[in-house]
Amino acid sequence: MARVTQAMQSSADWSIPAQMLYQPRTGMAPFLDERRALMETLSASLGKASAQWGMSAATSDALLGLSRLYYRHALAPEGLSYLKGLDEATLSETHVMRRDTMELALGLIDPRGLPLTDRAQMMLGPDYAEWPDQALFKGIAATQGGRFREASALLPVVRDRMNRLPAAYQAAVLPGLLEAAIVTEQWRVARDLALKFRDHADLTEGSAFRYLLGRAAEAGEDILSAFDSYVLASEHHDLFGHRARTAIVSLGLRNDLLTVPEARNLLERETNIWRGDDYALAVLNDLASLDQADGDPVAALVTFGAIIDRYPDRPETTLVRQKSRALIAEIYDDGATGKMPLSEFLRAHRRIAPDFRFEVGFDAQAERFANRFLSVGSTLVAAQEFEAVHDYLAVARDLGLAEVDDERLDELRLKQARSLTMGGQFDGALAVLREPMLSRASELQDERSELLARLYAETGQSAAVLETSIANPKVSFLTIKAGAYFDRGDWANAQATYEQVWDQMGQELPFEDAIQLLLSAYRNNDLATTTTLTKAFPELTGIPQWSEIAEGLVDPAAALWPLRSDTATLRMNSAARALENIETVAPGTN
Repeated sequence: MARVTQAMQSSADWSIPAQMLYQPRTGMAPFLDERRALMETLSASLGKASAQWGMSAATSDALLGLSRLYYRHALAPEGLSYLKGLDEATLSETHVMRRDTMELALGLIDPRGLPLTDRAQMMLGPDYAEWPDQALFKGIAATQGGRFREASALLPVVRDRMNRLPAAYQAAVLPGLLEAAIVTEQWRVARDLALKFRDHADLTEGSAFRYLLGRAAEAGEDILSAFDSYVLASEHHDLFGHRARTAIVSLGLRNDLLTVPEARNLLERETNIWRGDDYALAVLNDLASLDQADGDPVAALVTFGAIIDRYPDRPETTLVRQKSRALIAEIYDDGATGKMPLSEFLRAHRRIAPDFRFEVGFDAQAERFANRFLSVGSTLVAAQEFEAVHDYLAVARDLGLAEVDDERLDELRLKQARSLTMGGQFDGALAVLREPMLSRASELQDERSELLARLYAETGQSAAVLETSIANPKVSFLTIKAGAYFDRGDWANAQATYEQVWDQMGQELPFEDAIQLLLSAYRNNDLATTTTLTKAFPELTGIPQWSEIAEGLVDPAAALWPLRSDTATLRMNSAARALENIETVAPGTN
C-alpha cells in the first residue's frame, strides 16, 4: 500500500488505471489471436525465469495482459484467476496499480458474487478520492450490490463516463444501472441508459431489458404495457426471467388480476425453477406470507421448511425458525386438545414432520401427536410415531445435532411397545422390548419388566412371566404374576399373590381377580379363605353359576357344627363342579 500511495502522489499516475480500463479505439486483435500471443509471451518469460530472482517483470506483464483481455470481454472469473498468479514480492508500483485496478473492475462483475479484495475496496475509499474514475466505479459498485439509493447521486456521472469502458463490460453493468435509475425515478438518466441498450443487440432482445421496461411501465401505472413486457421477459430462463415471473404475480395480486390460489401456484412453481440466491429466498418468504394470509399455516410451514433446508446459515433463517416453532405449537395444540379433527391432524403432521424432524423441540410435538392417537385407540399410528421420534433423536445425537439422554430414548421405546401391546401387536412389542435398555433408571427397568410380563401372559408364556421380577412390584404386575401361577396350577402361589393384590386393593379388587383368588383358595384346600371371600364379595352369589358354590360353602350348618370329613369332602366336590363350570365366565361380567 505504501508503494501505491507514493505512486499516486503524482497526477500522471492516474493514467495507469485508465490504460487498463479504457477501450482501445483501434488495433484490436480477435480474442483468440490476442490470447495466443499473450500465452506465448507468458510461456517464454517463464522459461527465462530465475529461481534466485523470482517472477520477472515480463511474466507479470503477461499475466496482467491476460487479465485485461478477459476484462475487455467481461469474463471476470477467468481474468481474476490470472491475477492470483502474480508474485506480490516482485511487483513494481505500476504493476500494483494495474493489478488493483483489474481486481476492482473484474470483481464488480464477478457472477460468483464474491466480495471485493481489500485492495480493490480501497480504490473506492478516500485514499483514491482524486482518481477521476472513482465515482464511475463507486456507482457501478452500488448498483451491482443492489444499493440503488446509494447510487442515485452517482448515476449521471456513470452515464457520462461509461462510454470509455469496453462494450462487453458496459453490457454487464447496464441492467443494474437502468434498474437503479428506475427505482430512484431518475427518468432522464433512465432514458439515456435505455438508449445505450441499443448498442448491444443481445441486451435489447434479452430478458433484462424487457423486464426493466416492465418496471418502468409499472412505475408509470401503465399496467397493460408492464404486463406485456414481463411476459416477454418471463420466457427466458435466467435471473431477469425469474424476476419477471414473480413480478407478474405481484402485479396480478395488487390489481386483483389473480386469485390467491392462482398466485400461490405460480410462486410454488417458481420455487422449483429458481433456487440458490436472494431472489429465490424472497419468493419463498412471499409464498409463506401468502399461505399465512390465506389461513393455511401448514402450507406456510412447508415453505418455512424449504427455507431452513436451502438456506440454513442465513441470518433470516433464524427468524424463520422462530416463526416455525410458533406455528407448530399452535397446530399441535389444536390437534392434541381435539380442536382439530383427527384426519386433519394426521395430514398436517405428515406434511410438517419431514422438514422439522431435526429441529429443536419438534420431538415433543410429535410425541403429543402420538399420545393423541393412542388416546383414541389408533395404536398403530401411535406406535409408528413413537418409533420415528426415537429414531430421529438417536440419529440427531449420533450426528451431534442434539443432546439426548438415554432415559428419553428408553421412554420412547417403552411407549412404542405399550402402543403395540394395546393394539394386539404382541410379536412387534416383544421385539422392541428385547432390545437392551440404554439407561439404568430403575423405574424404566421395572416398567419394561412389567410390560414384558404382560406380553408373556398374553401369548401364553406363563413360565416366562414367572421368571420376570420387579423389586417393588405394583398391583398390576402382581395380578399378571398371580394369573401365571393360576395358569400353571400353582394354587398356593396363585392364592398368595392374589391375596397381596387383595391386601392393597381391598374392596376395589376386580371381580375377575376375586374369582381367580376364590378358585385358587379352594384348590389349595383353604376353605376358610374361600368362605371369607364369599362373604367379602356377596355379589358373587348373584351369578347363577355361583349359587351351587354359595349353597355348598355358606351352609349355616358349617357355622354350627364341626364338619365330618365325609361331609366336607362331599361339599367341596360339589363346589368344585360348580367352580369348573364358571371358569369360562368372561372376565368382568356379572
